[in-house]
Amino acid sequence: MNKQASTAILRPGAEEWELWRFPVKAAPSVIANPSKRAIASASPVLMALASRDVLAVPLWVSSAGIAQELAEMELSGRHLLRRGASVASVRIAESQGRALLLALAANDESSASDSFSLVKDYEVSARLWDAGTKDLLIWRELGKICYGFYREGQCVFFAATGESSLSKEITSALMRVASRLVAEQVLTREPLSLRLVGLFPPEERRDLATRLSAAVEYMEAIPGPQQPAQPSDVAPPTARRAREKRASRRQWVVAGFVTASLYAIVLAAVGAWVLWQELDRKHLREESARLAPQAKAAQQDIETWRELRAAMDPQAFALDQLAAVAALISSDQMRITVFSLDPERLTISGEAADISQAFAFFEQIKVSPALADYDWTSRQPELAGKSQVRFEIEGTRPDAKPREE
Repeated sequence: MNKQASTAILRPGAEEWELWRFPVKAAPSVIANPSKRAIASASPVLMALASRDVLAVPLWVSSAGIAQELAEMELSGRHLLRRGASVASVRIAESQGRALLLALAANDESSASDSFSLVKDYEVSARLWDAGTKDLLIWRELGKICYGFYREGQCVFFAATGESSLSKEITSALMRVASRLVAEQVLTREPLSLRLVGLFPPEERRDLATRLSAAVEYMEAIPGPQQPAQPSDVAPPTARRAREKRASRRQWVVAGFVTASLYAIVLAAVGAWVLWQELDRKHLREESARLAPQAKAAQQDIETWRELRAAMDPQAFALDQLAAVAALISSDQMRITVFSLDPERLTISGEAADISQAFAFFEQIKVSPALADYDWTSRQPELAGKSQVRFEIEGTRPDAKPREE
């Protein structure tokens, strides 16, 4: 365990929950079916959520975007997220401008949900195994068979089967899942080696090795968990809300302490401050009265320029602006659907083949000399189909009036 790691891990064992402790100067120890008192005394605790309580989906997304937002967008688009669920993502690999993510979404239906208030961080049990060079791990979790596929030691997919023995149906499911992961380039090859962790009958071992035609390693002694180098923090919705409340309470306590400490100083200075403010307001009133005619004339000039700018300023001509935008479209896979220009704002909407193409268009817009008179803001592109995204970017002139809500 490193200095940043939790000193204890609560994880689902083969038949019941286990609390693993990692003392600094002693060997690790485990407590089966720990009580709340034991969990609270081991703080800080990392909770490994059961595989059946976490949705795991490997995704290829653009490496240019924000990984977690893209993962949430993908899962929402596939209607895989429950209401209120939050998404965590783990970056596995990158290739040709794309990133392979393991998207994770936990729910509240956990057999250890009453321990959420005692836990600091969250992970999934499949990511706490040391897979080494193995492509597939199979283990028993709370009495049910679970499995996980690994790519260069990192878990790329896991699931709970709901079965208590290694049946022929589980083997068939493993082969189908492996073929799909290879087809989607999540795995670089068909699984060549696997490890069985825990106690399994000899006949189940033999049948599994025969059906999968892979080298099988047996590990009857279940090793302790290892924290991954890249934490996912896949907290269930209830746990995330409870953690935010605790953080908010801590902030209020700190704010209260600071306020009480400064209260005496504020009382001593308030008299001088009030006097200074009154003198300053008097000076400002006199200065405002003196400058009122000039300010009124300047405001009239500004309003006149705003009204005439569209006809007098070449940088405000609609055709020139449209030509400048059209010149930045470098592919027939991109098109502009909305070009809205008024004296103060320019709004551009369109469609692109992928998110990276949309982001590249945003950068070109922002550095174009013909469009340099605008301050540009863009929204996160949205999926519009299997190979199409919608984008929108808005430019505002520095002297534009605020929008009326």
